[in-house]
Amino acid sequence: MESYWKSELQQMSATKPSFKDRKLSPSELYVFLYVSDKLLKHAPQLAAWLNSSAADEINFKLGDSVIRGTGAGQPLGILNAPATVSVAKESSQAAATILFENVNKMWDRLPGRSQLSSVWFINVACGKELRRMVIPVKNVAGTENVGGSAVYLPPGGVSGSPYGTLFGRPVIPIEQCAALGTVGDIILADMSQYLRLEKGGMRSASSIHVRFIYDESVFRFVMRVDGQPGWKSALTPF
Repeated sequence: MESYWKSELQQMSATKPSFKDRKLSPSELYVFLYVSDKLLKHAPQLAAWLNSSAADEINFKLGDSVIRGTGAGQPLGILNAPATVSVAKESSQAAATILFENVNKMWDRLPGRSQLSSVWFINVACGKELRRMVIPVKNVAGTENVGGSAVYLPPGGVSGSPYGTLFGRPVIPIEQCAALGTVGDIILADMSQYLRLEKGGMRSASSIHVRFIYDESVFRFVMRVDGQPGWKSALTPF
């Protein structure tokens, strides 16, 4: 759709909104395991632990799919999405390092309206690079660095938050980010633009019949979910 400026008594020009189909088809993410009845009898808290641990595992795998999911029988992740922009390292940059120029270019590629709702996801190994990151200050001749100012604010202290901040946005270490120096080690994303469909939450069930002759109980945990970035392509600046 388009908007127009209107003069007094001028007839309005009509436009029609354009829509695209976005199909979300929940796939099943599950944990399926056997536990001996003897162990269940002698460890009465085990069933509760299984429920908690299964939820943790499913949440971890779901988070991983949001980052690197293929979209085939699972959510489409950020790294495989057509709208994702990958920023290459500087030509003279050493391997497995992060420079201010890297994050500055990432920030510039983020649409302006997403800057207030974005978040940085990093591999925990990126932390040491962020903590020593500075904006270099060169001498008058521009031949050498004579100082610099800090870019990253660590948790607590001057940042006053449970997370560090970069360009004023939270920096959250997650296990699903790639190793330092590889694509996906640091991600800047607006998660409000990620579409997710969940059907009924995590369902749990158990049975003594499947492995009855082995004196084992079976536990099953299933979540039906799908997701994908809401954008089909990177934004072309106005």
